[in-house]
Amino acid sequence: MDRDWYLALNLLARQTPWLHGFMASYALWGGLVLLSVLLVIGWLRGRLQPDAPARSASALLTGVAVVAAVVLNQQLLSPVVGRVRPCHAVAGALALLPCGQDFSMPSDHCIMAGAFMAGLFFVSRRLGIVAVIAAAALAFGRVYTGMHYPTDTMAGLAAGALIALVLQWILHRPVSRLLLRLTRTPLAVLVQAPRAATDAACSRQPGKMTESTMARGTRREP
Repeated sequence: MDRDWYLALNLLARQTPWLHGFMASYALWGGLVLLSVLLVIGWLRGRLQPDAPARSASALLTGVAVVAAVVLNQQLLSPVVGRVRPCHAVAGALALLPCGQDFSMPSDHCIMAGAFMAGLFFVSRRLGIVAVIAAAALAFGRVYTGMHYPTDTMAGLAAGALIALVLQWILHRPVSRLLLRLTRTPLAVLVQAPRAATDAACSRQPGKMTESTMARGTRREP
């Protein structure tokens, strides 16, 4: 079945030469660049929120998960599975990119995309949804260009997401505490925008804010 799906998408690629340039670029670097941009956007927007240290921790751990996922895949998962790429194994397969000599399952691109996808949900739910679409498109592109079987990409997305979830679960709280301490240093801008810091301080002192607000209201009365 996996081979049949691969051949079906390979046939689609033969019938859509006008799409080759875009799909090749997206499958090679465009998808990961888009996911990286989403992570940067999530980090920048997260700095504006009252819970900025927690959101910044999620963004940081997402980046760590992406690197950890691809290293783990290249050093352990892919060699253990040892699956030959279909562009080498399937006679006459159309390959729109250079067919690498490394193993096929899980896909390096997709295991990174899976880590981005899962991690971004902790940064921003909306960005997480966009990341799911971008990651699915990348998985499709890796098969369309002839680089992987469909299950190679599915396994990559699943493994990357699992790695990201485990890191968030284990490290999010201590990293959040560390970044909270960082807000008291000159590097605070990396964690929390000044406006978010003010909002967070006000939320921790509701009584003082109430008194201040009442005082302003009193001055406005005739």
